[in-house]
Amino acid sequence: MKNRFLPIIVALTLVTGLSLRADALPVGTLLQIDAALDRPVVPAQQPEDVVVQIKILPTRASDLIPRPPVNLSLVLDRSGSMSGQKIEQAIQAAELAVGRLGARDRVSVIIYDHDVETLVSSQVVTDEGLYAIKRALRRVSARGNTAIYAGLSQAAAELRRYRDAGYVNRMILLSDGLANRGPTEVADFRALGRALAGEDIVISTVGLGLGYNEDIMATLADAGQGNTYFVENADDLPRIFAGELGDALNVAATNIEIIVRPRGGARILKSLGREAELRDGAARFRMPQVYSGLEKLALVEVRAPQGVVGAVEDLIDVEVNYLPAGSSQTRSQQVSVPIRYTDQVEQVVAAARKDVAQNVVDNRVAEAKEAAINYADAGDREEAASSLRSVVGKISADYGFLGDEVVAAPSASLEHEADEVQTKGLSNEKRKSFRADSYQSRNQQSVQ
Repeated sequence: MKNRFLPIIVALTLVTGLSLRADALPVGTLLQIDAALDRPVVPAQQPEDVVVQIKILPTRASDLIPRPPVNLSLVLDRSGSMSGQKIEQAIQAAELAVGRLGARDRVSVIIYDHDVETLVSSQVVTDEGLYAIKRALRRVSARGNTAIYAGLSQAAAELRRYRDAGYVNRMILLSDGLANRGPTEVADFRALGRALAGEDIVISTVGLGLGYNEDIMATLADAGQGNTYFVENADDLPRIFAGELGDALNVAATNIEIIVRPRGGARILKSLGREAELRDGAARFRMPQVYSGLEKLALVEVRAPQGVVGAVEDLIDVEVNYLPAGSSQTRSQQVSVPIRYTDQVEQVVAAARKDVAQNVVDNRVAEAKEAAINYADAGDREEAASSLRSVVGKISADYGFLGDEVVAAPSASLEHEADEVQTKGLSNEKRKSFRADSYQSRNQQSVQ
């Protein structure tokens, strides 16, 4: 339900020029929580599998709360493969990112090749400091190998110095090559990302060109609960860095927890896209941060029990807990999601939510691309193609009644991708694209 006082609060704040305190606002003012089923009306004759979507969207009021300061660390690859335009654009991107920070923000810069150097130790961004940082960046040249893990570890050490001082902690990693010094396995980076996420340090990764390891970069971003990017052209780096920093500068809430509990005879089957912890019959999602103007989703497949024609029953309860930006007081919002039973097919069709169905389709496509990568890596083109085609059948069976608007475009794209994978295999470029596309769909990452 919309908060009827929100327009008044926003208008008064704009007129007076005063800022809001998150703790002073009514619950529900900062985050809008919408929970809905892809099919809120289902046939009554037998159990039905449906998908519940929980959408979190910061309201306009969140823009008027003083943002918490950012504690940023840039981790830049300076190995030999970064020579020329790559290192030049990386330096420009770093300069632009640092230039967007305010007087309350902190920044550190780590550069790595076969060794690691703290180019800029964590410091507040003053005018004098900004000039010194840019001057230091312009002295960076490409050389050596790629010690990614050591670079990340050093950046984490810089962030930890001020981690508990009310900052939003963010790390951005740029690499164009394979990790070939120190730990090099995907599992090593997954463990590191999870450990840092446990310290409220969010990690985003930027892979440049076709030589980097997309498995490491996507896994690190996933475990570190940040974003991942596949950048083919170095000219795009300033734009990517600007967009990534824009998120950090617009944090509306942190430590978000979504708990989905079934009612009655309902049963949670699995999470879709974003990973959830399934325990004691409930699904629990965690997000480190949400940003003003950007919605985030959680999707859960639920088996609804057989019902009685005409009956309306609460299928699940949703609880969302979060910490508003700049606040020390956890907020909680609850909502229940009903389902209605019918014996009229036209009622099922009329009530279906196309917006929810579209998000379900996007996430099923993301899962299919991950499966295709695994089969292609094992040398099985047939199964890789089959995994893509099987989703065409699944989304047609589930949502074909909604028409071409929902199923036509993804089905045509999947058929084309399946044909290409079957005849040519999965190229290096296509594999990177699949990995990035899948991650971005599952995490509702805005593509810069």
